[in-house]
Amino acid sequence: MTGQTQTPSKLQPSELPSSSAMPAVNAKVPTAEQIFNLLSPVVEKIGYELVHIELLTHREKTLRVYIDLNNELSSELHAPRAPGEDGIGVEDCAIVSRGLDEPLENMPEVDACFGSAYELEVSSPGVDRPLRRTKDFTKFTGRDVRIHTLRALTAEELGNAEYATRNPKQKNFIGVLGGMDETHQNVKMTILASMGPAAKTLKKPKKGAKGAVKESNEKRDSILIPLTLISKANIEPDFEVD
Repeated sequence: MTGQTQTPSKLQPSELPSSSAMPAVNAKVPTAEQIFNLLSPVVEKIGYELVHIELLTHREKTLRVYIDLNNELSSELHAPRAPGEDGIGVEDCAIVSRGLDEPLENMPEVDACFGSAYELEVSSPGVDRPLRRTKDFTKFTGRDVRIHTLRALTAEELGNAEYATRNPKQKNFIGVLGGMDETHQNVKMTILASMGPAAKTLKKPKKGAKGAVKESNEKRDSILIPLTLISKANIEPDFEVD
């Protein structure tokens, strides 16, 4: 089940300082990356993986947390799942929400981001799960992905001069993820003709097929994408197109 969200009551900042002890206006507020690094081990102890967080600090102050299954820990800490239940559901969101309540009360860094009461929302990452860390590109090897780069890549960066010549300005790539190369600096992809720059929709194999690459005889290109040049990467939803 995807897209499920559990939203508890508003959380109060823990021991907010009095007005006389308030920090200066230009005091450094923790970044989303820093908050992610604080929450990640907490979520892992609960038996899940923290995928991404959002800090909404304007009108509706909200800490939005996206989680995924951690297959090793989930099997140890939680009851076995029924066949076919391989995604995040409402109960998973509720477990993580309850598990975060007390730790968040003792994280002044989170309070500093909001300055007043805020809501916690826990949700699945959705069918187009973002890929943000090196381990994500290994974990989802074999899946169809969509990757956006900060700029067009050179032939040397792509590791494929012929492909670079044919697609000199390409910054959006749809292909089959091949994991990381031996340097752990580049993402490997296989791009079929139907996945190239001209393809607006990705034609999927029929249900029960083992994957686009194995089932297709069309032209394919193997390329590399430097991890540092990726601006956005997501799982490409596995919808069938007739």
